[in-house]
Formats: sequence, structure tokens, C-alpha cells
Amino acid sequence: MSGEVLDQFLGQQQTPTASLGKLEDRLGQVWEIAREFGLDPFPTHFEIIPPEMMHEIGSIGLPERFSHWTHGQGYRQLKTRYDYGMGTIYEVVINGNPSRAFLLENNSEIENTVVMGHVLGHTDFFKNNYQFQQTRRDMPHAAAVNAARISGYEFEHGQLVVEQFLDAALSVAEHIDPFQINRLPKTDQIAEWKEDYNQNLKSKQIWGEFDDLFDRLTSTTDVVTVKPPFIIPFHPEKDLLGFIADFSPSLEEWQRDILHIVRMESLYFHPQRRTKIMNEGWASYWHKRIMREMSNRGTLTQEEQLKWVVMHSGVITPNPKSLNPYHFGMGMFDFIEDYYNGQLEDAERRWLDREQLPVYPRYNGPYIGSPGHRMVREVMMREDDQSFVRNHFNKIPADRMEMFVYDEKQYGDLKVTVIADRGWERIRDLLTKSMNNSGDPYLTVNNADYDMRQSLYIKHAYEGQELDINYLKRTLPYLYALWGRNVHIETVVDSKPTLFGYDGTAVEIGSP
Repeated sequence: MSGEVLDQFLGQQQTPTASLGKLEDRLGQVWEIAREFGLDPFPTHFEIIPPEMMHEIGSIGLPERFSHWTHGQGYRQLKTRYDYGMGTIYEVVINGNPSRAFLLENNSEIENTVVMGHVLGHTDFFKNNYQFQQTRRDMPHAAAVNAARISGYEFEHGQLVVEQFLDAALSVAEHIDPFQINRLPKTDQIAEWKEDYNQNLKSKQIWGEFDDLFDRLTSTTDVVTVKPPFIIPFHPEKDLLGFIADFSPSLEEWQRDILHIVRMESLYFHPQRRTKIMNEGWASYWHKRIMREMSNRGTLTQEEQLKWVVMHSGVITPNPKSLNPYHFGMGMFDFIEDYYNGQLEDAERRWLDREQLPVYPRYNGPYIGSPGHRMVREVMMREDDQSFVRNHFNKIPADRMEMFVYDEKQYGDLKVTVIADRGWERIRDLLTKSMNNSGDPYLTVNNADYDMRQSLYIKHAYEGQELDINYLKRTLPYLYALWGRNVHIETVVDSKPTLFGYDGTAVEIGSP
């Protein structure tokens, strides 16, 4: 094994030395095969840890991240599932350069071999997919610094006070703008908005050089025109968390700092939310191919071959009522490979002909350098989940994976699941629609001085799916705690524009 690969593996001595040495050799084999197949992962540091530590890291997402009761809740759920044999976390991998991966010490040697192949698929994805190009590669270190700052605030202001503020911050943690990584200082934002405002007035061609000194102006048609007010923000602001951190009239500096910390970490996790299907599918696609290659090279015993196939089958087993990202993502990459290599069934070719879609010649050469090999890598690099499904999903993968839309019908006291539709177009459209804005409601700040009382006015971009009203009512007090003034959210309920407001005491519902 090369010195480069030895540097990648730094296992904690919680496994017998002989087993550790053999696993280290297996990592060398996995790494070399991955590189031969064209994977380009970050240097990856592996550690072997006990289940309790695996559950802890899995529940918080980053080692040494700040503490919060929701992390403990996640830990309890993972531990309970593990203790009762309902599920196992085989690994946790952290996006960074170098990346960090954690292997479960209870895994067998062959299980950890599969996991190492899976991890290298992930770290290749982290390094090369376009969604991750702006993420902080030093986030594991930054998260530890963030945790230390929040711990200092707990010491200064009290743990309960800080945790309650974190409750409010985390309630809107996903409402960020991933295209606005670095926000301008508050004064610069206002200056830009004022420039846009003045340009907008000039474009109407009724305002003179000194008309910003007056509220009204008579145009050449003798019609009195009211000068529109200057509103902050001048454009609807998607970065709800960043806007509140910058413009809330009531926050102390330590609270603004916590909001910026939560926003920073949300921006880090956002690409993983945008690429869950592709990321897990890519890692599964590659651990399968790497393990097959190891079998072909005779490095696995028959017993080990059987064990990894059983493990792989368990990971990619489809769920009849939800989408298994491992199964669906891998199935899509398998289809793309087969499609561009011309490795299709006759019925699949006939369907492509009927749809007037390209049919590629059958390729029978080596996998490395094949049209399918080149295309799966190109797709991995330039797509996210939504475009992945929209651009590449059709009847062939839908039929291969036996996908359908299901519905639940109530017959008296009996609830029955029935197949509602097998049409691939509807499946595609439902999947892509569910991925709009990563599945979160699209909210924008439209006015930070609503009713001229510094009330916050937020608008929901309604696209046919209503907000969860109970969740909305629970979130409004958190928004009030962050803004410190009345908060309003405009949405649509039962096809009618509806305005929800909170004044610190009760939720009110009316019309915009």
C-alpha cells in the first residue's frame, strides 16, 4: 500500500491490531480501485469509534458542534433504533478538506470495507459537485470555534437564556439564501437599495434632480403623483436569517452573533440537502462497483462476497411508502450508464424510438472511459437532485424500479394504501415539485417597517401547497422573539390570501 493511502487512514486503537492492519490493507485496495475508476476524493481521515460516539456525531452533524436539546433528541432516537435492532448507522462522513469519516467499531471487516468504498464516493462528490464549490472546507474546525463562542455566551448570560434564543434561531435556520454566501454590511446594503430606488424613480421620467426633497410632484400632464416610500428591504429578501441578524431592532450583539453562526452552519449543510438523492446514490453506485471489482480480483472470500451483497441489498431496499435515496439515486446512475452505453432491453429501445429520443449503439468495451462512465461523472458534477430528476428520469428507470404514486383511502376504520398512478411523468413532476426550495416554504421579507411600527412583513410564495398552519402558529412567537416587534406572514389558505400576525401575546388571522 502506498504511503499516500497510509496517510489517509488514522484509526483509533479500539480494534485489535491484527484486524486493524487487515482493514488498513483493505482501505489501500479500495483507494487504489477508486482512483483507477476515476474517482477524485478529498484526502479522507478514517476513525473507528463506538456506537455511542457514532450516534452523537450523527445527531449533531459535525463533531464538536454547539450543544442544543434537539441534538440530544436526535441522539436518543438513533440510539433507540440501534438498541432495538431497528437500524444501524454504518458511517458518518464530514465534508471538508481533508474529509473525516467515522466507522462503527461493531462493524465486521467486510462491512467496513463496503463503507470505505461508500465514503470515497461521498468525498468525491463533496469535492466535485457544483453545489459544494462555495462551502467552507474548514467547517469542522469552524464549528468547534462556534461552539466555544456559544459556550461563552451561556456562561455570561445563562444556559437557559441562550438555549431559548437558539430555539428561536433554529426554527428558521433553513430560511437562508444559498446564493448570498457573504452579506454586505448593513450600511452598504441600505446604500445599494437607495441607489436602486433612485434609479427606479428616474426610470419613470417624472422626477427631477431635487425631487427627493419633496413628497409630491406634478407631472407634465398636471397629474399629482405621490412619490413611493423607500422600503427596507427594497427588494424581497430571501435570506430571512441574515436579514433579521442585520436589521432586527431589538437584538444584542451576542444574539446577532449566534444568528450568524446558525446561518453559517445552515449554508454549510444546504448543499447536502439539495443533493441527498444524488450524494447517496453516487456513494452506493461506487461502493457496489468497487466491491464487485475486489471480487473479480479475487481479494474477497466467497463468504465475504455473500456478506457484502446482503449488506448492500439491505441498504438499497426500496421503501413502499417513501423514497429511499440510496435505492433511487443508485438506480438513476445505473440507468444513465446503461443508456449511454446502449445496454438496454429491446422494449426500452422501442419506447425510446416511439418517443423520438436518441438510441445509442451498444458499447461492449471496458467500463473505464466508456460513454456511460463519462456521462455519470458529468451528471454528478453539474446536477442537483431536482435537475437530476427533471433531466434524466423517464419511463425506463420508473419501470426498472417499479415506481408509482400511492394514495391512502379510508374504508370505515380501515386505512388502505392503493396505487394511484404509475405514469412516469406524474412521478417526475411530483418529485421535482417536492424539491422546490429544498422542500421548504419559500418566504421573503417584504417590509421591515410595516404599518410604520417596525413590524416585520413576510410573504409566502404560494405555489399550490399551503403552509402547515399549526407549525406556522408555533413559529410566529419565535420570529417575534428574534425581531422584537410584531410579525406578519402573508400566505394562502383555502385559496384565499390570509395574513397571520403575532404581537407578543396571541396569533391573529385576517386579510392582507
